[in-house]
Amino acid sequence: MNIYKSLSYAYYLGMICLILGIFLKLNNSEIAFPLLILGYVPFLGIRLFNFLKGKQSNKRLNGILTVSALFLGVGILAILFNRSYWIIAIVITAVLDFYVSFRKYV
Repeated sequence: MNIYKSLSYAYYLGMICLILGIFLKLNNSEIAFPLLILGYVPFLGIRLFNFLKGKQSNKRLNGILTVSALFLGVGILAILFNRSYWIIAIVITAVLDFYVSFRKYV
């Protein structure tokens, strides 16, 4: 199997785990934090890989996505310490991702 296909599968699986973890956190489930960590590792790894190995023309966009992933990490740490502002970090992550996705319309 192509390495890029494997990385794509890991990235999508990580995103699914992150979304499930956020929904489970909203329902105060105990499994939310381990699921968030399980999803965050490939999520951050792929974004760092794209930033380091990606095309030079996409370097700025991959940098924004990497910063977005770091804000998600801050949100996960806030969840770990039971802080109520974890949602702000998740919203910043979503806004940065939407900006990169829809930058032609902004």
